[in-house]
Amino acid sequence: MRRPLILALAVLLCAPLAGEAEIPRSGLLTLALAASGEAAEPPRPCFDFALKVLAPLRPPIPRIEGRDNSAFGTYPNGIDWAAGRAVLEMPIAALYAKLLDHRTVKDMKKTTLATTVLERPGYLDFHHVDVVVTLRALFVKVKVAWTEEWGYSLMEGTREAPRKIVVSYQKIGGSRFIKHQCGSYVLQALDEATTDLSLYDEIKADHRSAEDTRNMHAGTLRTLRGQGP
Repeated sequence: MRRPLILALAVLLCAPLAGEAEIPRSGLLTLALAASGEAAEPPRPCFDFALKVLAPLRPPIPRIEGRDNSAFGTYPNGIDWAAGRAVLEMPIAALYAKLLDHRTVKDMKKTTLATTVLERPGYLDFHHVDVVVTLRALFVKVKVAWTEEWGYSLMEGTREAPRKIVVSYQKIGGSRFIKHQCGSYVLQALDEATTDLSLYDEIKADHRSAEDTRNMHAGTLRTLRGQGP
């Protein structure tokens, strides 16, 4: 029997370690398929990065004075979505630098990243990001891997003094555990020291809810503000 199939069977048979989050059995089946090397279906693209992306995937939710705003839900086709909006006490250039580091928006306790910087006409920056998440299930570790592409469009100002930036990303291949994933972040300078940030993500993945994505946004905002987990 080939080693990937042995690993798949091990995932199906194992139970979670004491004190660790339980992975439902249907989830173990999904992870087993990924571990066995079964090819994933190509995800539906959200963006055509051959052209400069000029607008976010969805309009930002309203900004609320004095506090962060958030919303989440599920579309009729089963895709979960979450949106957030916040004012951050930092210049737009500093916020942009933080968002160029993909560790800002990932759970690095269980994730490894490899970023390839590419040249793409019309974009401030363009990245391919290989993501690997390691999940433990008793005596095996299962790696769930996929690839994202990220485009950063300057909408107002200059590279040296930006005023508005639209960030767009989408999954372009990898594990069938994530059937669909993409999103947009919009950075708008309010003045020299504060920036309006809107966040939007949509995802269809096993055992991932819209509320989970809303909570991810809250974690990203805490990281950006230097507040820790």
